[in-house]
Amino acid sequence: MTDAGDVDLDDPGTLLRPDVLDDPRAFHDALRARAPVWKIPGQDTFVVSDPALVREAVGRPDEFSSNLTSVLHDDGNGRPAVFRMSRPGDPVNVLSTADPPIHTRHRRLLQQHLSPAAVAGLEPVVERIVDACLDQLLDDSSVDAVPIFTDAVPIRTISEVIGLPAEDADDLVRRVRETGTLLDGTAELDGLNAGAVAALELTGYVDDRLHASLAAEVSDRQGLLAVLADAVESGDLGAGEARDILVVLVSAGSETTSSLLATAVENLAIDQELQNRLRRDPSGIADAIEDMLRTDGPFQFHYRYVTGDTELGGVAIPARGRLLLMWAAANRPAPGSAATRDTSDDRGPAPHFAFGRGLHFCIGAPLARLEARVALERLLARTESIGLDPDRPPTRRPSIFIRRHDTLPVRTVTALPPA
Repeated sequence: MTDAGDVDLDDPGTLLRPDVLDDPRAFHDALRARAPVWKIPGQDTFVVSDPALVREAVGRPDEFSSNLTSVLHDDGNGRPAVFRMSRPGDPVNVLSTADPPIHTRHRRLLQQHLSPAAVAGLEPVVERIVDACLDQLLDDSSVDAVPIFTDAVPIRTISEVIGLPAEDADDLVRRVRETGTLLDGTAELDGLNAGAVAALELTGYVDDRLHASLAAEVSDRQGLLAVLADAVESGDLGAGEARDILVVLVSAGSETTSSLLATAVENLAIDQELQNRLRRDPSGIADAIEDMLRTDGPFQFHYRYVTGDTELGGVAIPARGRLLLMWAAANRPAPGSAATRDTSDDRGPAPHFAFGRGLHFCIGAPLARLEARVALERLLARTESIGLDPDRPPTRRPSIFIRRHDTLPVRTVTALPPA
Protein backbone atom coordinates (compact mmCIF):
# COMPACT_ATOMS: atom_id res chain seq x y z
CA MET A 1 0.00 0.00 0.00
CA THR A 2 1.43 3.39 -0.97
CA ASP A 3 -1.45 5.87 -0.83
CA ALA A 4 -3.51 6.79 2.23
CA GLY A 5 -6.40 7.52 -0.12
CA ASP A 6 -6.62 3.80 -0.90
CA VAL A 7 -7.47 2.94 2.71
CA ASP A 8 -11.14 2.02 3.23
CA LEU A 9 -11.98 2.93 6.82
CA ASP A 10 -15.52 1.62 6.38
CA ASP A 11 -14.14 -1.89 6.01
CA PRO A 12 -13.36 -3.61 9.34
CA GLY A 13 -11.01 -5.95 7.50
CA THR A 14 -8.66 -3.09 6.63
CA LEU A 15 -6.73 -3.64 9.86
CA LEU A 16 -5.84 -7.19 8.78
CA ARG A 17 -5.24 -6.59 5.07
CA PRO A 18 -1.94 -8.21 4.03
CA ASP A 19 -0.63 -4.98 2.52
CA VAL A 20 -1.46 -3.07 5.71
CA LEU A 21 0.28 -5.70 7.83
CA ASP A 22 3.29 -5.56 5.52
CA ASP A 23 3.55 -1.75 5.58
CA PRO A 24 1.02 0.08 7.79
CA ARG A 25 2.25 3.62 7.14
CA ALA A 26 -0.43 4.57 4.61
CA PHE A 27 -3.07 3.18 6.98
CA HIS A 28 -1.66 5.30 9.78
CA ASP A 29 -1.66 8.38 7.56
CA ALA A 30 -5.30 7.75 6.67
CA LEU A 31 -6.18 7.52 10.36
CA ARG A 32 -4.35 10.76 11.15
CA ALA A 33 -6.01 12.63 8.30
CA ARG A 34 -9.55 11.22 8.37
CA ALA A 35 -10.27 9.49 11.69
CA PRO A 36 -7.99 10.39 14.60
CA VAL A 37 -10.30 8.28 16.78
CA TRP A 38 -11.42 5.49 14.45
CA LYS A 39 -14.19 3.14 15.51
CA ILE A 40 -13.59 -0.24 13.91
CA PRO A 41 -16.91 -0.98 12.20
CA GLY A 42 -19.04 -3.47 14.06
CA GLN A 43 -17.40 -3.32 17.48
CA ASP A 44 -16.53 -1.03 20.37
CA THR A 45 -12.84 -0.81 19.51
CA PHE A 46 -11.34 2.64 18.88
CA VAL A 47 -7.95 3.30 17.30
CA VAL A 48 -6.38 6.54 18.55
CA SER A 49 -3.74 7.99 16.23
CA ASP A 50 -3.55 11.72 16.95
CA PRO A 51 -0.56 12.57 19.20
CA ALA A 52 -2.49 15.02 21.38
CA LEU A 53 -5.31 12.51 21.89
CA VAL A 54 -2.84 9.72 22.69
CA ARG A 55 -1.27 11.97 25.34
CA GLU A 56 -4.72 12.81 26.69
CA ALA A 57 -5.74 9.15 26.88
CA VAL A 58 -2.64 8.06 28.82
CA GLY A 59 -3.31 10.94 31.21
CA ARG A 60 -6.75 9.53 32.06
CA PRO A 61 -5.91 6.13 33.61
CA ASP A 62 -9.09 6.04 35.70
CA GLU A 63 -11.15 6.04 32.48
CA PHE A 64 -8.72 4.22 30.19
CA SER A 65 -7.27 1.35 32.20
CA SER A 66 -4.09 -0.46 31.18
CA ASN A 67 -5.58 -3.81 32.22
CA LEU A 68 -5.43 -6.25 29.30
CA THR A 69 -8.98 -7.59 29.34
CA SER A 70 -9.32 -8.51 25.66
CA VAL A 71 -7.41 -8.69 22.39
CA LEU A 72 -8.29 -8.71 18.71
CA HIS A 73 -7.94 -11.76 16.49
CA ASP A 74 -8.95 -12.91 13.00
CA ASP A 75 -12.56 -14.13 12.94
CA GLY A 76 -11.69 -16.55 10.14
CA ASN A 77 -12.87 -14.19 7.42
CA GLY A 78 -10.11 -11.61 7.63
CA ARG A 79 -11.97 -9.32 10.04
CA PRO A 80 -10.94 -8.48 13.60
CA ALA A 81 -13.00 -10.03 16.40
CA VAL A 82 -12.72 -9.59 20.15
CA PHE A 83 -11.32 -12.34 22.37
CA ARG A 84 -11.94 -11.72 26.06
CA MET A 85 -9.04 -12.69 28.32
CA SER A 86 -9.65 -11.46 31.87
CA ARG A 87 -11.77 -9.21 34.03
CA PRO A 88 -10.75 -5.68 35.01
CA GLY A 89 -8.63 -5.84 38.14
CA ASP A 90 -7.56 -9.43 37.53
CA PRO A 91 -4.27 -10.01 39.40
CA VAL A 92 -2.62 -11.26 36.19
CA ASN A 93 -2.30 -7.57 35.24
CA VAL A 94 1.14 -6.51 36.47
CA LEU A 95 3.63 -3.77 35.61
CA SER A 96 2.87 -2.86 31.98
CA THR A 97 -0.83 -3.81 32.22
CA ALA A 98 -1.44 -2.73 35.83
CA ASP A 99 -3.02 0.52 36.98
CA PRO A 100 -1.98 2.67 39.94
CA PRO A 101 -1.40 1.97 42.77
CA ILE A 102 -0.34 -1.56 41.72
CA HIS A 103 1.65 -0.28 38.76
CA THR A 104 3.34 2.31 40.96
CA ARG A 105 4.45 -0.37 43.43
CA HIS A 106 5.82 -2.64 40.70
CA ARG A 107 7.63 0.14 38.87
CA ARG A 108 9.17 1.54 42.05
CA LEU A 109 10.58 -1.89 42.85
CA LEU A 110 12.34 -2.21 39.47
CA GLN A 111 13.10 1.38 38.49
CA GLN A 112 16.42 1.75 40.31
CA HIS A 113 17.70 -1.42 38.63
CA LEU A 114 16.69 -0.32 35.10
CA SER A 115 17.44 3.39 35.33
CA PRO A 116 19.84 4.96 32.81
CA ALA A 117 22.57 5.07 35.48
CA ALA A 118 22.13 1.41 36.44
CA VAL A 119 21.94 0.30 32.80
CA ALA A 120 25.14 2.17 31.93
CA GLY A 121 26.98 -0.23 34.21
CA LEU A 122 25.82 -3.13 32.03
CA GLU A 123 27.72 -1.95 28.95
CA PRO A 124 30.61 -4.45 29.40
CA VAL A 125 28.06 -7.28 29.70
CA VAL A 126 26.28 -6.17 26.53
CA GLU A 127 29.60 -5.80 24.69
CA ARG A 128 30.54 -9.37 25.58
CA ILE A 129 27.17 -10.72 24.40
CA VAL A 130 27.25 -8.69 21.18
CA ASP A 131 30.79 -9.80 20.36
CA ALA A 132 29.90 -13.48 20.87
CA CYS A 133 26.89 -13.13 18.59
CA LEU A 134 28.90 -11.23 15.98
CA ASP A 135 31.46 -14.03 15.95
CA GLN A 136 28.66 -16.30 14.71
CA LEU A 137 27.14 -13.75 12.34
CA LEU A 138 30.44 -12.94 10.63
CA ASP A 139 31.61 -16.54 10.45
CA ASP A 140 29.71 -16.83 7.15
CA SER A 141 29.42 -14.07 4.54
CA SER A 142 25.74 -14.89 3.93
CA VAL A 143 23.55 -15.72 6.91
CA ASP A 144 20.13 -15.08 8.49
CA ALA A 145 20.80 -12.42 11.13
CA VAL A 146 17.62 -13.07 13.13
CA PRO A 147 18.40 -16.24 15.10
CA ILE A 148 22.08 -15.57 15.73
CA PHE A 149 22.12 -11.80 16.18
CA THR A 150 18.92 -9.75 16.34
CA ASP A 151 17.09 -12.32 18.48
CA ALA A 152 20.14 -13.64 20.28
CA VAL A 153 21.53 -10.36 21.66
CA PRO A 154 18.29 -9.27 23.41
CA ILE A 155 17.36 -12.65 24.89
CA ARG A 156 20.87 -13.24 26.20
CA THR A 157 20.99 -9.73 27.64
CA ILE A 158 17.64 -9.87 29.40
CA SER A 159 18.47 -13.35 30.67
CA GLU A 160 21.67 -11.99 32.21
CA VAL A 161 19.84 -9.01 33.72
CA ILE A 162 17.16 -11.23 35.23
CA GLY A 163 19.53 -14.00 36.29
CA LEU A 164 18.30 -16.79 34.01
CA PRO A 165 20.65 -19.53 32.75
CA ALA A 166 22.34 -18.59 29.48
CA GLU A 167 21.72 -22.06 28.07
CA ASP A 168 17.95 -21.47 28.20
CA ALA A 169 18.04 -18.51 25.79
CA ASP A 170 17.11 -20.31 22.57
CA ASP A 171 14.13 -22.02 24.17
CA LEU A 172 13.00 -18.72 25.65
CA VAL A 173 13.03 -17.10 22.20
CA ARG A 174 10.74 -19.85 20.94
CA ARG A 175 8.34 -19.49 23.85
CA VAL A 176 8.19 -15.71 23.56
CA ARG A 177 7.54 -15.90 19.81
CA GLU A 178 4.76 -18.46 20.25
CA THR A 179 3.21 -16.50 23.12
CA GLY A 180 3.18 -13.44 20.85
CA THR A 181 0.47 -15.10 18.77
CA LEU A 182 -1.98 -13.91 21.42
CA LEU A 183 -1.27 -10.28 20.53
CA ASP A 184 -0.52 -10.47 16.81
CA GLY A 185 -4.19 -10.05 15.90
CA THR A 186 -3.79 -12.30 12.87
CA ALA A 187 -4.47 -15.68 14.48
CA GLU A 188 -7.78 -17.50 14.40
CA LEU A 189 -9.02 -19.25 17.54
CA ASP A 190 -6.79 -22.31 17.06
CA GLY A 191 -3.77 -20.01 16.89
CA LEU A 192 -4.84 -18.25 20.07
CA ASN A 193 -5.07 -21.60 21.82
CA ALA A 194 -1.52 -22.44 20.71
CA GLY A 195 -0.35 -19.06 21.99
CA ALA A 196 -2.05 -19.69 25.32
CA VAL A 197 -0.23 -23.03 25.65
CA ALA A 198 3.10 -21.28 24.99
CA ALA A 199 2.21 -18.60 27.55
CA LEU A 200 1.56 -21.29 30.14
CA GLU A 201 4.92 -22.89 29.32
CA LEU A 202 6.70 -19.56 29.72
CA THR A 203 4.86 -18.88 32.98
CA GLY A 204 5.78 -22.32 34.29
CA TYR A 205 9.42 -21.81 33.37
CA VAL A 206 9.79 -18.47 35.17
CA ASP A 207 7.82 -19.80 38.14
CA ASP A 208 10.38 -22.60 38.47
CA ARG A 209 13.25 -20.12 38.30
CA LEU A 210 11.59 -17.85 40.89
CA HIS A 211 11.11 -20.71 43.32
CA ALA A 212 14.69 -21.84 42.76
CA SER A 213 15.81 -18.33 43.69
CA LEU A 214 13.57 -18.34 46.76
CA ALA A 215 15.12 -21.63 47.83
CA ALA A 216 18.68 -20.32 47.41
CA GLU A 217 20.70 -18.43 49.97
CA VAL A 218 20.16 -14.69 49.70
CA SER A 219 23.85 -14.22 48.85
CA ASP A 220 23.52 -16.65 45.91
CA ARG A 221 20.59 -14.89 44.24
CA GLN A 222 21.32 -12.98 41.04
CA GLY A 223 19.87 -10.17 38.95
CA LEU A 224 16.26 -9.12 39.00
CA LEU A 225 15.37 -12.60 40.24
CA ALA A 226 17.08 -11.62 43.46
CA VAL A 227 15.13 -8.35 43.62
CA LEU A 228 11.82 -10.12 43.11
CA ALA A 229 12.61 -13.03 45.44
CA ASP A 230 13.63 -10.57 48.16
CA ALA A 231 10.36 -8.68 47.66
CA VAL A 232 8.34 -11.88 47.98
CA GLU A 233 10.11 -12.82 51.20
CA SER A 234 9.59 -9.35 52.66
CA GLY A 235 5.90 -9.41 51.80
CA ASP A 236 6.14 -6.52 49.32
CA LEU A 237 5.08 -8.83 46.45
CA GLY A 238 3.03 -11.96 46.17
CA ALA A 239 4.73 -14.92 44.47
CA GLY A 240 2.15 -14.77 41.67
CA GLU A 241 2.87 -11.08 41.12
CA ALA A 242 6.60 -11.74 40.95
CA ARG A 243 6.09 -14.61 38.50
CA ASP A 244 3.91 -12.52 36.19
CA ILE A 245 6.34 -9.60 36.33
CA LEU A 246 9.05 -11.99 35.18
CA VAL A 247 6.90 -13.04 32.22
CA VAL A 248 6.56 -9.37 31.21
CA LEU A 249 10.29 -8.75 31.60
CA VAL A 250 11.28 -11.75 29.50
CA SER A 251 8.72 -11.04 26.75
CA ALA A 252 8.97 -7.28 26.42
CA GLY A 253 12.67 -7.24 27.24
CA SER A 254 13.44 -9.47 24.30
CA GLU A 255 10.78 -8.62 21.70
CA THR A 256 11.19 -4.84 21.75
CA THR A 257 14.93 -4.95 21.19
CA SER A 258 14.75 -7.84 18.72
CA SER A 259 12.42 -5.75 16.57
CA LEU A 260 14.58 -2.64 16.91
CA LEU A 261 17.82 -4.47 16.08
CA ALA A 262 16.43 -6.24 13.01
CA THR A 263 14.93 -3.02 11.68
CA ALA A 264 18.22 -1.22 12.26
CA VAL A 265 20.28 -3.91 10.52
CA GLU A 266 17.90 -3.93 7.55
CA ASN A 267 18.05 -0.13 7.30
CA LEU A 268 21.84 -0.24 7.31
CA ALA A 269 21.87 -3.03 4.74
CA ILE A 270 19.81 -1.03 2.24
CA ASP A 271 21.58 2.28 2.81
CA GLN A 272 25.31 2.12 2.11
CA GLU A 273 25.68 5.87 2.59
CA LEU A 274 24.23 5.58 6.11
CA GLN A 275 26.62 2.72 6.86
CA ASN A 276 29.61 4.71 5.67
CA ARG A 277 28.59 7.83 7.58
CA LEU A 278 28.13 5.94 10.85
CA ARG A 279 31.38 4.04 10.40
CA ARG A 280 33.19 7.34 9.98
CA ASP A 281 31.38 8.91 12.92
CA PRO A 282 29.97 6.35 15.38
CA SER A 283 28.77 9.19 17.61
CA GLY A 284 25.82 9.49 15.22
CA ILE A 285 24.57 5.97 15.93
CA ALA A 286 22.44 6.97 18.93
CA ASP A 287 20.55 9.59 16.89
CA ALA A 288 20.15 7.15 14.00
CA ILE A 289 18.53 4.67 16.39
CA GLU A 290 16.06 7.33 17.52
CA ASP A 291 15.15 8.06 13.90
CA MET A 292 14.51 4.36 13.31
CA LEU A 293 12.39 4.14 16.46
CA ARG A 294 10.34 7.07 15.25
CA THR A 295 9.80 5.86 11.70
CA ASP A 296 9.47 2.11 12.27
CA GLY A 297 9.33 1.40 15.99
CA PRO A 298 8.70 -2.05 17.50
CA PHE A 299 5.28 -1.84 19.14
CA GLN A 300 2.48 -0.45 16.99
CA PHE A 301 0.05 0.15 19.85
CA HIS A 302 -1.06 -0.87 23.33
CA TYR A 303 -4.53 -1.65 24.56
CA ARG A 304 -6.61 0.33 27.05
CA TYR A 305 -9.86 -0.86 28.67
CA VAL A 306 -12.69 1.70 28.96
CA THR A 307 -14.02 1.71 32.52
CA GLY A 308 -17.15 3.81 31.91
CA ASP A 309 -19.02 5.79 29.26
CA THR A 310 -16.83 8.70 28.18
CA GLU A 311 -15.52 10.51 25.11
CA LEU A 312 -12.22 11.24 23.43
CA GLY A 313 -11.67 13.76 20.69
CA GLY A 314 -15.42 14.35 20.47
CA VAL A 315 -16.10 10.63 19.87
CA ALA A 316 -18.35 8.79 22.32
CA ILE A 317 -16.56 5.79 23.86
CA PRO A 318 -18.80 3.26 25.65
CA ALA A 319 -17.95 1.42 28.84
CA ARG A 320 -16.22 -1.97 28.38
CA GLY A 321 -14.87 -0.93 25.00
CA ARG A 322 -11.17 -0.78 24.19
CA LEU A 323 -8.70 1.71 22.80
CA LEU A 324 -5.71 0.95 20.64
CA LEU A 325 -3.23 3.74 21.41
CA MET A 326 -1.50 3.67 18.05
CA TRP A 327 2.01 4.84 18.89
CA ALA A 328 3.24 4.19 15.35
CA ALA A 329 0.56 6.41 13.82
CA ALA A 330 1.19 9.16 16.36
CA ASN A 331 4.81 9.16 15.16
CA ARG A 332 3.76 9.81 11.57
CA PRO A 333 3.81 13.34 10.09
CA ALA A 334 0.80 15.48 10.85
CA PRO A 335 -1.59 15.62 7.87
CA GLY A 336 -0.15 18.03 5.33
CA SER A 337 3.22 18.21 7.09
CA ALA A 338 6.56 16.54 6.43
CA ALA A 339 7.69 16.88 10.06
CA THR A 340 7.65 13.80 12.29
CA ARG A 341 9.03 15.07 15.55
CA ASP A 342 6.82 15.59 18.60
CA THR A 343 8.98 17.48 21.06
CA SER A 344 6.66 17.51 24.08
CA ASP A 345 8.02 14.37 25.74
CA ASP A 346 10.05 14.89 28.92
CA ARG A 347 10.74 11.17 29.48
CA GLY A 348 14.03 10.80 27.67
CA PRO A 349 15.95 12.06 24.67
CA ALA A 350 13.66 10.77 21.93
CA PRO A 351 10.80 12.96 20.70
CA HIS A 352 8.59 10.05 19.71
CA PHE A 353 6.10 7.50 21.06
CA ALA A 354 8.05 4.32 20.28
CA PHE A 355 8.49 3.54 23.99
CA GLY A 356 4.99 4.65 24.95
CA ARG A 357 4.04 7.68 26.97
CA GLY A 358 2.97 8.65 30.47
CA LEU A 359 2.85 6.29 33.46
CA HIS A 360 3.71 3.30 31.30
CA PHE A 361 6.69 4.77 29.46
CA CYS A 362 8.78 1.65 28.82
CA ILE A 363 10.86 0.88 31.90
CA GLY A 364 13.30 -1.04 29.70
CA ALA A 365 13.94 1.80 27.24
CA PRO A 366 17.46 2.57 28.54
CA LEU A 367 18.45 -1.09 28.19
CA ALA A 368 17.01 -1.35 24.66
CA ARG A 369 18.88 1.78 23.62
CA LEU A 370 22.14 0.49 25.11
CA GLU A 371 21.83 -2.88 23.35
CA ALA A 372 21.03 -1.28 20.01
CA ARG A 373 23.87 1.24 20.23
CA VAL A 374 26.50 -1.31 21.23
CA ALA A 375 25.28 -3.81 18.63
CA LEU A 376 25.44 -1.30 15.78
CA GLU A 377 28.75 0.19 16.90
CA ARG A 378 30.44 -3.19 16.96
CA LEU A 379 28.71 -4.51 13.82
CA LEU A 380 29.87 -1.50 11.83
CA ALA A 381 33.37 -1.60 13.32
CA ARG A 382 33.82 -5.25 12.32
CA THR A 383 32.48 -4.96 8.76
CA GLU A 384 33.34 -3.10 5.59
CA SER A 385 29.86 -3.55 4.20
CA ILE A 386 26.48 -5.05 5.04
CA GLY A 387 23.88 -5.83 2.39
CA LEU A 388 20.69 -7.78 1.95
CA ASP A 389 20.88 -11.17 0.26
CA PRO A 390 19.26 -10.55 -3.16
CA ASP A 391 18.19 -14.19 -3.38
CA ARG A 392 16.44 -14.20 0.00
CA PRO A 393 14.47 -11.05 0.84
CA PRO A 394 13.67 -10.33 4.49
CA THR A 395 10.34 -11.50 5.88
CA ARG A 396 8.29 -10.08 8.72
CA ARG A 397 5.86 -11.80 11.00
CA PRO A 398 2.29 -10.65 10.20
CA SER A 399 1.14 -8.71 13.26
CA ILE A 400 -0.92 -5.66 14.09
CA PHE A 401 0.94 -5.38 17.40
CA ILE A 402 4.69 -5.60 16.81
CA ARG A 403 6.95 -5.08 13.80
CA ARG A 404 9.20 -8.10 13.97
CA HIS A 405 11.31 -9.94 11.41
CA ASP A 406 10.99 -13.66 10.85
CA THR A 407 14.10 -13.72 8.65
CA LEU A 408 16.79 -11.23 7.71
CA PRO A 409 19.35 -12.80 5.35
CA VAL A 410 22.36 -10.52 5.02
CA ARG A 411 25.70 -10.56 3.26
CA THR A 412 28.68 -9.05 5.01
CA VAL A 413 32.28 -8.21 4.18
CA THR A 414 34.41 -8.37 7.32
CA ALA A 415 36.75 -5.50 8.00
CA LEU A 416 40.45 -6.33 7.99
CA PRO A 417 42.24 -5.77 11.29
CA PRO A 418 44.58 -2.78 11.42
CA ALA A 419 48.07 -3.49 10.08
